[in-house]
Amino acid sequence: MDHVETNLRFARLAYKGAEGSWYALDNAACIMPAVAGGAASSLFRLSATLDTPVKLPALEEALERTLRRFPYFVTELRPGLFWHYLEPATRRPRVVADARSPCQDFDMHRRGTCLFRVRARERTIACEFAHVISDGTGGIRFLKKLLVEYFRVLGVEPVTPEARAADPDLAALDEPPHPEECEDAYNRHFPWNYPYPAPEGRAFHIECPLLPLGDYRVIVGILPLKPTIALAKSFGVSLTDFLIAVYMDALQEMYFAAPARIRRARPRIAIEVPVNMRQFYETRTNRNFSLFVHAEEDPRLGRRALGELAKRVHHQLRRDIDKASMARHIARNVSGGRLLPLRATPLPVKMPIMRFLFSIYGENKISGVFSNLGSVVLPEAVARRVERLDLVHAPSPTLKTKIAIMSWRDTLHLSFGSLGTSRELERLYLTRLRRLGLPVKVECNLSEDS
Repeated sequence: MDHVETNLRFARLAYKGAEGSWYALDNAACIMPAVAGGAASSLFRLSATLDTPVKLPALEEALERTLRRFPYFVTELRPGLFWHYLEPATRRPRVVADARSPCQDFDMHRRGTCLFRVRARERTIACEFAHVISDGTGGIRFLKKLLVEYFRVLGVEPVTPEARAADPDLAALDEPPHPEECEDAYNRHFPWNYPYPAPEGRAFHIECPLLPLGDYRVIVGILPLKPTIALAKSFGVSLTDFLIAVYMDALQEMYFAAPARIRRARPRIAIEVPVNMRQFYETRTNRNFSLFVHAEEDPRLGRRALGELAKRVHHQLRRDIDKASMARHIARNVSGGRLLPLRATPLPVKMPIMRFLFSIYGENKISGVFSNLGSVVLPEAVARRVERLDLVHAPSPTLKTKIAIMSWRDTLHLSFGSLGTSRELERLYLTRLRRLGLPVKVECNLSEDS
C-alpha cells in the first residue's frame, strides 16, 4: 500500500457497524477526552447578537434543519477498547437558555451528552462546541447555516446568487453533507519522513487562585476597528501582530513582577497562535484541522518596548506560518498516533499516559493563547440583522486566561476568557490600548465580587 492509500485509510472517520453508525476521533481530538473535565470543559463559543429578540420557535426549527446538514456533529463520546469514539446522540439537541458563565456545566463523558449545544438569550444566539468534534472553522460554518435557516423560517431567503458568489461556503451548506466533511485531514495530509519541530522549554504562567467551579469570567474590550488597524500599521505590522505584541507586553510586566523562583522555573513567554491548515491543504473537513505556532520571548534578555515586540512577533509568525514549516507539526502529531504500541494500549492505561504527556508537552510550553478567526462573510440579508459576533476560548485552569478576537462591520471584540481570580492581565492589556489613544468600552459577565 502506498503512502496516499495509507493516509486515506487513516483519514477515514465515519463507519457503519452492526449496531449503527459511529465515528473515530481525529488526530487532534484523541487527547481531549483525557484532559477535559470540571472547569476545563473543552467548549469554545461562537455567538451572534441580532438586532431583535430571538424567536425561540423559529430557532428550534432552524436548529432541526441545521442538524440534518451536520449529522457528524450530533454525537456523543463513548469509550472503546483502545480509543474513544463518537456515536449518534441518543437525544436530539434542543435550544437551551444561555447562562451567566459560558462554556461551563458540561461533561463530555456523561452518557447522553451531545458534544455541542445551542443557547439563546434575548438577542443572542450562541453555539458552544467541544473541541472533540470541531475547530473554529467548523463552528463558524455551523453558526452560518443556523443563522441562514433561522431567517428562512422567518420568511427571508438569505442565499441569493450574489451571496453564493461571495461565499463558497453557502453553496456547500445548502447541499447534502459530503463524506469528506468528517475526515481526519491531519492523517490525510500526513507528510512522510518530515522532521519534527524543535522542542521548547517551560513557559511563564499567571499565578492566581481559580474562580469557583462553574464560573468563567469573560471580559470583552470593544474597540473601533479602523483606528485599531491604523494603530497597528503605525507600528508597521498587521492587526493580529500588534494585538499579540500587546499581549506579550502585558505578560512581560507580570513576569518581572513575579517572584524570582517563578522566573527561574519558567524563563520564557510564549503565545500560542492557532493556524487554520485549510489555507495550505485542500479539504472539506469540518473536524479539527488547526495547528499552532508560538510567538515567544526570553525575558532574561531584558524588557522590550512594545514597538520592538511588534516587529519580533511579525517576523516570527511570517517565518513559521508556511506550508512546509507547519507540516512538521503534522508529522510529529500524526506519527505518534500511528505507533502500533500506542494504538494497541488499552484505553484505561492510555488515559493517564495521555494526561501526563499533555501536562509536559501541552500547556506547560505556553503562557497564553491568542485566536483570530479572521473575517466572517454572511449573506447580506443576514448580515444587516447581525449587530456583533463574538468568540470565547475553551477554558483552561492552567493558563487561566486566553484571548480571542472577532471583528464585525466597524467594531472589534477582544474577549478575555479566564478561570483565574486575577484581572491583572486584562487591566494591563486594555490600559495599554487606552494609553495609545484607542477608546475602549469594557463589558464583563461577572461582577467584581464574583
